[in-house]
Amino acid sequence: MTLAAGGYLVIAFKTDNPGSWLMHCHVAWHASEGFAVQFVEREKEIPRTIEAGSLEVIEDNCKTWDKYNNGKEVYIQNDSGI
Repeated sequence: MTLAAGGYLVIAFKTDNPGSWLMHCHVAWHASEGFAVQFVEREKEIPRTIEAGSLEVIEDNCKTWDKYNNGKEVYIQNDSGI
């Protein structure tokens, strides 16, 4: 999808799946430059969705990302005042 300069995008989705969901470009360096947004849906329900033993997999993924990203914080600058 291409968005014109100064344009906007409206997204609607059903919030029926607890978790932390990333909407992003499929190029990893784009995500590390801030071309991504994360939605946390039904946060209080997330812990019970994690199966026993899955925590190690999640932690390994986080370590892999940290290694790729060299420990830099990823953030989105929002100049729109929203």
